[in-house]
Amino acid sequence: MSDPRLPRMMYFVLLFSGLLMMAYYYPQMPQRMASHFDAGGRANGWQSREGFFLLTVLVISSSALIGFFAPRQIASQPNNRINLPNRDYWLAPERRERTMNFIAAMMGWFGCGVLFALIAGTYLAMRANLAPDRGFNSQSMLVVLGVFLASLIVWMICFIRHFQRASPGS
Repeated sequence: MSDPRLPRMMYFVLLFSGLLMMAYYYPQMPQRMASHFDAGGRANGWQSREGFFLLTVLVISSSALIGFFAPRQIASQPNNRINLPNRDYWLAPERRERTMNFIAAMMGWFGCGVLFALIAGTYLAMRANLAPDRGFNSQSMLVVLGVFLASLIVWMICFIRHFQRASPGS
């Protein structure tokens, strides 16, 4: 669980899949796209096709900040600037690299979850723009958000338990 390579690989597979999906749907989208929807799935905001895709790429790429740049920023900080339970234990020279790898892996998985939710929302928005009534499938988005929330809870439990179970004296 402390190897950041697997979530990094998964992130790039998701990113590549999302970009392929957008490349596939781009020519099928109308020039003026529904880009915002109310709770009932009715379009209530519009955007040019180019603006929609540019904003989507910018938002999706922001998930890399969470998954990959934040852990590097944390690792570059001196120990007294990092807030962890039992900080002196976890950031001792013999454990610091392993601790930073664990944080990087966990943040990588979190970035994957954020990216998945963003890609799913983009897919549902594009499908809505292909529908005659331009209706957004709010129920599907709620399922995606529910899965994301459940994953986030599991993620937090794993993160907290990791730093609790191997504390000083154990």
